[in-house]
Parts: sequence; structure tokens; C-alpha cells
Amino acid sequence: MTQGPGYGHQGGAPGGFGAPPPMFQPVPVPVASPGTGPEFVAADQYNGLVVDADGVHLEQGPHAIDLPWARLRTVQFQPLDAGVSVTAVTVDGPVYTCAVRARRRSQARTWCAELPPVLAHYLRGRA
Repeated sequence: MTQGPGYGHQGGAPGGFGAPPPMFQPVPVPVASPGTGPEFVAADQYNGLVVDADGVHLEQGPHAIDLPWARLRTVQFQPLDAGVSVTAVTVDGPVYTCAVRARRRSQARTWCAELPPVLAHYLRGRA
């Protein structure tokens, strides 16, 4: 039995499936511009803390979390004898704490002087 032209053709346009789809054009990934505003950075051998225009980044050993300002209700700090402790309270309930120890007491005093104005800048107007 011989098959004529159009074998398997189900009544569509002659010539196959039509033109191929256009080539995939990747969508450019937006590059986040660095935030503007003051920043605070403190770290020790195990823990780290960054407060900047993006929010608060806490590291404790292998664990880390980025908390954007929109997710934060408030951020409080407490001076320690040899460092600083920061507590971030989120709008949905969880509370995160991170303590960073300085190698020298003078460094701890510097951190405790630099951190409050940075927090005040980003927390201005919050209840």
C-alpha cells in the first residue's frame, strides 16, 4: 500500500507546522544598585552583623539571615563588655539575636558609638 502526500497530515496548513518560534531572548537580570545611606559592619571569628540600606544581615556560625527593612518592626542593640548584641524583631513575629565580640575593648566602644546613628537613620518614623 502506498502512502500519498500528506500522510499523517490532519488537515492543517500544507508544509508542516509552520515557521519555527522566535529564538529565546534571555531577559536581562536587573542589577540591584547599591543602597544609599550609612552602613555598619561588625564581625568576629564566628559571628557577623551588617546594617545598611538593604536591611540587617546576621550571621551566627554557619547560619545567616537577611532581613530587609520592610520585614523589620524594630532593631535594638545592647553594648556588651567586649562587643555588641543586636536583636531584630520582625513584623510577623520571629525575633533574631546576634552578638559580636570585639578583639579589643576600644573596638567594642567604637561599634557601640557607630551603630546607634545607623539604626536611627533606618528606623526613623517606625513605631
